[in-house]
Amino acid sequence: MHRKLITSAVLLTLLAFVAGCAYPNQFHNVRTESPHAVLVGKGVTLFHINEQPSSFWRTRERFRVPPGTTTVRVISGYRGEVHYPVLRFNAEAGHRYSVQRQQSAGSDLILLRDGVERVVAQLEREGEAVR
Repeated sequence: MHRKLITSAVLLTLLAFVAGCAYPNQFHNVRTESPHAVLVGKGVTLFHINEQPSSFWRTRERFRVPPGTTTVRVISGYRGEVHYPVLRFNAEAGHRYSVQRQQSAGSDLILLRDGVERVVAQLEREGEAVR
């Protein structure tokens, strides 16, 4: 009995800690029943969405965003040391957008695709060129 109480207390404390670790003004997914677009990061971190930080506790880079003007701050690298300019696009409900990094011929960019083929936007890495 005593062991169960201790286990329960530890679990409640852990849950309270995790629930209380949200950023102020943190990005929250749009409800599934509301019109939305899906935004997926492939090999990059979607650091801020619509000027709101994404959750530190997220397990994947997949978000539901509202239709309309959308801004995304993308970082990559082991510790997020590679930064890109803010990505701006017009999200359409029912569309699936993916953000991925592409390196070739001395350039380092991110591509925003609508679906598999259509490139909506591309931006070069901030700072020094890739060597």
